Amino acid sequence: MERKHNDESFMRAAVCEAVRGDPVKTSPNPRVGAVIVENGEIVAKGHFEKDGGPHAERHAFEALGRKPAKGAVLYVTLEPCSTKGRTGACTDAILKSGIRRVVVGASDPTPEHRGNATRVLEAAGVEVSVGVLDAECSALNPGYQGHSTAK
Repeated sequence: MERKHNDESFMRAAVCEAVRGDPVKTSPNPRVGAVIVENGEIVAKGHFEKDGGPHAERHAFEALGRKPAKGAVLYVTLEPCSTKGRTGACTDAILKSGIRRVVVGASDPTPEHRGNATRVLEAAGVEVSVGVLDAECSALNPGYQGHSTAK
């Protein structure tokens, strides 16, 4: 029960970070927030700022300025991207960071992307929890149906 409570609390912090993003600047992409937690404390935050720029996860890693400590957890409001796109796959950045647990608010609504991050991360031994505060995380981007990177 305590883990669920903690996950919800830290996801709320990620939601607060996400609302810092301006939907006009992030469009056609969604607003996303991320926090990195070590030993029960938020040590870094990031949000998606503008289309074509680094994603929330990468901003959080940059804000941390070092490798996350052993046992660190990444909380992100939307499933991390798993395709290269313009900024590189966030799943690659997560794996490179050494994070071993990722908590996701909402799944990516893009059909060809939905669930891919979970599969990639779990295949590499990362524990992934999906759906923590799903309704609140989905509400960050009303009407968002996903964004395909396919050409």
